[in-house]
Formats: sequence, C-alpha cells, structure tokens
Amino acid sequence: MKEIRLELLGLTKYEASAYEALVRLGKAGAPEISRESGVPYGRIYDTLNSLVNKGLVIVIPEKAKKFIAAPPESIEKILNTKIREMLNLKEDIKKLKTIYTTTEEPVEIARGKRNFYKVIKRVPRPEKYSYSIRFTSEIRPEWVNDNRKEIKKGVDLKRLVKYDENTKENIIKWKKLIPGLKQRKFEINNVAADIVDDKAVFFALIESNVTILVKDPNFAKLMRKLYELAWEKSENI
Repeated sequence: MKEIRLELLGLTKYEASAYEALVRLGKAGAPEISRESGVPYGRIYDTLNSLVNKGLVIVIPEKAKKFIAAPPESIEKILNTKIREMLNLKEDIKKLKTIYTTTEEPVEIARGKRNFYKVIKRVPRPEKYSYSIRFTSEIRPEWVNDNRKEIKKGVDLKRLVKYDENTKENIIKWKKLIPGLKQRKFEINNVAADIVDDKAVFFALIESNVTILVKDPNFAKLMRKLYELAWEKSENI
C-alpha cells in the first residue's frame, strides 16, 4: 500500500505508523501494534495514549487492554481543521504584504567605469518602455541582443543621442542593428541616462565618473514626463 503521509497532519512518525497498523489489525494489544508498526515497545504506550487524546484511537477495556483505530473520518476532521487554519494563515499573509516595506535603499551610487557596468546590469529590464540619453552611443553585443528582444516584445525604445562626428558612426550602426529603435538628436554634455517602466532611473555622469541608480517610481514618472517634453522638441535622425 502506498505510504500515507499522516505526518502532514501534525502526527509524529510513531503516531502515524501506529494508527496505520491499527487500521490494518482491527483490534490489537500494544505488543502486536508495536510489532506491526515498527514502533519500539518502550514507546508504544506513550504513542497510543497520544493517539487516544487526539481522538484517533479508542481503548477497549478488556482484561488485557486492547485498542482499535477510530474511523478514518476522524482523520478527515483533522484535515479540515488544518485546511481552515492554512486558509486563515493565507489571509494573514495577505495582510502582512500590505504593510510590508522593503529595506532596500532606493539610491545606489558607484564610481569608476568597472562599477558603471556592474550597476547597469541591475537596472530592471523594461516591459513597457525604456527612454534613454546616450552620450557616445557605445555598441555592445549584449545590449544589441537585449534591445532586439525588447523590440520583439513591443517595448517602446527611445533614445536622445549626442549627434556629432564622433558618435555619428555608432548611431547609424544602431539604426541598422535595431530597425525599431527610435533615435533623435539632443544636446548632451557628458551625461547618459535611462528611464525604465516608471520603476527606475539610471544616470552616468561621465566627467565625474559617477554612476547613480534610483529605484523610485515617483521619481521615474517625473523623469519620464520631462523626457517626453524633450523628445517632442528634438530632431529626428
């Protein structure tokens, strides 16, 4: 017979084994139950008494004390009680979620080019939009792959880019690599940025060699509105 996992209802291993043995035996004394269940004889009486207290075993008052298992419906009662308790716990967890606040700092600041690439990996991947400001329009294979996937998912990708002799070649390459990418000219001086899904804003202050990541929805929404104003006044490439 397939193992019945009565331990899930709060029974100990010995209690579960003794109850199952009694179901098979019908009526039996402690020594027989011990042999059938594998519960050590030195523990069988404590185990049976515990089952009696839980309403799962009935004592037959004969000359030599015998025991019988209570009907399996008794197990169902325990199960139903556990289900109610778990449903109540689920509701309690919902309440905890409503008052839980994260301890994560909303602002992360790093220095150096190496840390720039570390921080940029922690910028959330966009599901709806990614509005960026590019100073050099650097091309990296992983960025190209990410942007292709995002365009395929319908993400709105917009870039305000510094457009001059130093960046023109990269901008044209981006246009060829990602046909759905929208790019417009913008006067930029040593700053790069990305605004993602009203969730986060990423800044790179190139001259100062400082990278800033702000994970604050209100700030991200404000920056998106300012970006959209700048976008409207910018020139298509």
